[in-house]
Amino acid sequence: MMTEGWIKIYSAPDLLEVKLAEDILKQHGIESHIVSRPDSAIPSLGEASLYSPADKAEEAVAILREHQIKI
Repeated sequence: MMTEGWIKIYSAPDLLEVKLAEDILKQHGIESHIVSRPDSAIPSLGEASLYSPADKAEEAVAILREHQIKI
């Protein structure tokens, strides 16, 4: 479970997109965590969000933008 001080830096309806963003951050040494909230009626729909520690959030967003991830 996440601890205090984590900030949502990215979200998308497609979990795979969020996993890609998480992998990019991991390659740059930034810890992140995915929270997925599938739709109760259609699990393939919903939203996945990527969280980063607050002290790394700006750096994480900059890295994702460099990789053409639309924030």
